[in-house]
Amino acid sequence: MNSQSKIFILFSFFVLFIITGCENNPSEPDFQNEITVFGYLYGNEALGPERAISIFNTRPVTSYYDPYEAAVKDADVTITLKSDGSVTKLIPVSNKPGYYYNDSLHIIPKETYLLTVKTGDRIVTASTTVPAELESESQLSTNSINYEYNTNLGYEKPVFLEHENADQIIMVEMYCNEPYNNAEYVNPFNGHNYPDDEEEYEGSGSGEPRRIYALVPFKDLVSGLYNNRNTIYWYSSMIVFYGSNTLHIMAIDDNMHHFLTKENPELSGGVNGGIGVFGSLCGIQYQLYIKK
Repeated sequence: MNSQSKIFILFSFFVLFIITGCENNPSEPDFQNEITVFGYLYGNEALGPERAISIFNTRPVTSYYDPYEAAVKDADVTITLKSDGSVTKLIPVSNKPGYYYNDSLHIIPKETYLLTVKTGDRIVTASTTVPAELESESQLSTNSINYEYNTNLGYEKPVFLEHENADQIIMVEMYCNEPYNNAEYVNPFNGHNYPDDEEEYEGSGSGEPRRIYALVPFKDLVSGLYNNRNTIYWYSSMIVFYGSNTLHIMAIDDNMHHFLTKENPELSGGVNGGIGVFGSLCGIQYQLYIKK
């Protein structure tokens, strides 16, 4: 699974509806058509098909949701680099209606990008400023799989970070890549070693989640154990399952931060004239394989 779908597995398309009062039939809420935008720019990477920005229409909550019908297939989508005014036109992904990309666009940290979506008589806009790069140091390798035993999940191999902005929000995410039928708990949950069902595996209800993330300001990562260096411990509480896991450590922009933390996320992601999120990040990732 690529990092967009990992990170951005939690962002489904919104069905927006409004119940206007007790006098209306609650089984038939009023419907408000919105353009939804979901996309992230990754610092130092191209906006390729795997990073495509999705543009869809909302559908009434009472109607069957057909992604093909909801997709906005004829949008004029551009991204403008604010510093020099250069404009890049995004093109549709051939086999994924509603997704737009241009792999000639290489995202530069600390730059501001403006998104414009025109479809019919509607215009949706958004902007994001890409965070500065994260510098890291660790015994973990970013170029190969790190095979670790579950006895090593404490403080043995921390990740040390450097960043120019003390207030920068850092997102730390651990994601299990194992399929449902091969997922085994590191610490037995409710007296059993395997998820009872796929719902439990995905972390809904009272199950242990396959994805865990935390948000913290960079300045709060200072560790007295390591001469006050800014430190990430990928401790045991972030490792739920044996096998393949991916650790992401990312500096995220304000739009992404607000989308993850505000009460109405679809209205807090920096999108004007529509809903969703248009964000950016700079980060590193480690592939981990946890052995018994």
